[in-house]
Amino acid sequence: MTDVASRELRNNTRSLLDRVSAGEHITITVDGRAVAELKPPADRPVWMASSRFSQFVLRHQADSALTADLASLSNETTDDLPL
Repeated sequence: MTDVASRELRNNTRSLLDRVSAGEHITITVDGRAVAELKPPADRPVWMASSRFSQFVLRHQADSALTADLASLSNETTDDLPL
């Protein structure tokens, strides 16, 4: 992993992003102290099996009270507000 000062990030953003795109991990420093890491994003699958998708969605459902809140707001509009 390479350390790069924030000044270099500001001045050479594109070249640093090209290096990250090629697979390099870069640590950004401020006054010699590590503050951030630039690294390529983790590969995400383009396709997901329906069973896995269902499990994912069921683990991340909205609060059950949200339905009641949305129903109470459904008759409100912003039509009367000036553009």
